[in-house]
Amino acid sequence: MGSNKNDRKRQRSEVEDAVAAAIESQEPSAAPTTKRPRVEEKRSLFVRSLPHSATNESLADFFSQHFPVKHAVVVLDQNTKQSRGYGFVTFADAEDASEAQKALDKAAWDGRRIRVDLAERRHRNSADDAGDVPVTKPGRPAPQPTKLIVRNLPWTIKTSDQLSRLFRSYGIVKFADLPNNKGKLKGFGFVTLRGRKNAEKALEGINGKEVDGRTLAVDWAVDKATWDQQQEKEQEKEASDDSAAQDDASDEDDGSEDSAVDTAGKPVDDELNADLENFMKNHLQNLEDEDEEDEDKDNSDEEEDAGVKLKEKPQQRTTDNSSTIFIRNLPFTTTDEQLKGFFATFGNVRYARVVFDKVTEKPAGTGFVCFFKETDAKECVKGAPRPNPTTGAKQSLLLDENADPTGKYTLDGRLLQVAQAVNKQEAANLADSSLAKRQEKDKRRLFLLSEGAISAGSPLYGSLTDQEVRMRQASAAQRRKLVQGNPSLHVSLTRLSIRNLPRSIGSKELKELARKGVVGFAKDVQEGRRQPLSKEENARDGKDAKEKERQRKQKGKGIVRQTKIVFESNQGSKVTEKSGAGKSRGYGFIEYVSHHWALMGLRYLNGHQVEGDNGRKQRLIVEFSIENAQVVQRRRAAEEKSAQGSQAKDKKAGEAAAVLEAEPVEAKKPTKPARVKGPGGNKVKGQMRGGVESKESEKKEDMKQRLIARTRLTRKKKANARGKN
Repeated sequence: MGSNKNDRKRQRSEVEDAVAAAIESQEPSAAPTTKRPRVEEKRSLFVRSLPHSATNESLADFFSQHFPVKHAVVVLDQNTKQSRGYGFVTFADAEDASEAQKALDKAAWDGRRIRVDLAERRHRNSADDAGDVPVTKPGRPAPQPTKLIVRNLPWTIKTSDQLSRLFRSYGIVKFADLPNNKGKLKGFGFVTLRGRKNAEKALEGINGKEVDGRTLAVDWAVDKATWDQQQEKEQEKEASDDSAAQDDASDEDDGSEDSAVDTAGKPVDDELNADLENFMKNHLQNLEDEDEEDEDKDNSDEEEDAGVKLKEKPQQRTTDNSSTIFIRNLPFTTTDEQLKGFFATFGNVRYARVVFDKVTEKPAGTGFVCFFKETDAKECVKGAPRPNPTTGAKQSLLLDENADPTGKYTLDGRLLQVAQAVNKQEAANLADSSLAKRQEKDKRRLFLLSEGAISAGSPLYGSLTDQEVRMRQASAAQRRKLVQGNPSLHVSLTRLSIRNLPRSIGSKELKELARKGVVGFAKDVQEGRRQPLSKEENARDGKDAKEKERQRKQKGKGIVRQTKIVFESNQGSKVTEKSGAGKSRGYGFIEYVSHHWALMGLRYLNGHQVEGDNGRKQRLIVEFSIENAQVVQRRRAAEEKSAQGSQAKDKKAGEAAAVLEAEPVEAKKPTKPARVKGPGGNKVKGQMRGGVESKESEKKEDMKQRLIARTRLTRKKKANARGKN
């Protein structure tokens, strides 16, 4: 038993010495070099006691739950291709690596407790190692830290993406992190920007800024040892060697494991040493190149800010997009790190970027991934699912569930669309031609049938009752059947169908709800809870949309053209709402003046909960209305005829008024009023016909007002009775 324990200790000591030997083999010589040792920044961790099922992806996922991971690799046996029980994880900066080592050392993973150590060289008592210092490029100062700590964060900032939005206006945000304790946020976060100048501007601009009632406090982030030293100085206590204390604590924690390491350097297994050297050579070299590229960009930004004109450097990389792919239909919560990790299964990824809208500074649902090898990019595009070009717009109606059986192109329930990346000019041309083709082919606008559908993976889907789910499924099936069986039917751009309405809602209440939907959508977009309309969606109104909108505002008209609630009598036949003799069927229609208003109203009102007079809450089912082209054509003709008739009537009235103004007014001689005959045929003196006629007109007017009042009272009683029912 004791011998087995000593053997394990000896093996662990050999592994640690192998790490040291592999790292030392990567150290630069005494001559000046352009590469700095990667291990000086202590950003890589050596992880041992891994489960046999561990892979590169699972190792990265395990550590990325706590800190942003740039790379992870499990060392495999060259013959069996099985895990050798250890691997390496590389982080964005040294602080994350240090925190991960402290947090995850001896953590449980598939029934095993992993051991985590910093992948740093052993500082032996030799004259050669005594003067080791980080090496930078000749003539360049050491890079200054650009990591900020943000304190007093409001609880509305729950994700790292929300935190990074506060700093994007000051420069590119490389990483953002919100520490938490068992899922509960600690009220502070860390942000790393590209370039010292950008970080300084962000510190000056964000520090003291009030967000959701809280004043943010921003400062430079320092490592724990520096923070402890600052606290000790403030408290006027003697400084102690914290790093030595931490080394002693780690030595005591490991027991005799560290003491078993031979400082003189034992001979280790050649195969293990070769694996470690291969990792240092292949992976750390790539990360080193990425960091040098970032430093070049950072320094160029700073020199440009200082007014220094830089000499153009020779391009070392090709400017074509042969190794870059373009991704559509990305989830809006996807980050650069998640996108890079997802496509790492296809090959080594140089970088991954999620596209943000320049106006809203929110994800646009697209992104780019650049591979190191052109062949990896081509294989990724070649294996991606392709939409059937013959179906066109019908693709949104019948989604093929077997399009991605392996799940390699599905991210968070979304099927990604992958294509070869092109330059900006070609992308603009493709977008214009795609829009024109879609509008030309799909004249019935059947692609709008998918608007209003709530997918099973949506958070709103869980709030629906079983009855509401069945109603939506039946509606989708019925609408598909209608448009497939009748080619004269098309989907309206501006008219919405509203169902599952409370019975107490009338046309006036529905019109108010229609306005509320547009305002609510705009407010959600402003607060970041909803994505704005895309350029393609706004372009559906046509090129004269801005002119029509200007004329609408000039005339003082609203955005809602018409609302209608369908009523029925006690016998079940349709009746008009004005008759006041029926009750609501629970559905109606909203017509907006343009498509983008209708789209905003639909996306807000669909699934929106409305409470009726009886206290029952119902979620609305909102879809674009299906209309008959012939009926719409007749309706438009009637509207045009009515408009022409009103214009002609107004024209005649104007001409008559002009004639009356042009005629001269002549003075007429006063005439004697006719006498009215009394009983017996005798003329009654002093009684004029004018007096009798005026009294009769007064009686008629009085009777008319009484009838109007009685009609109003009757309508009011019927409305009250209908509401009680």
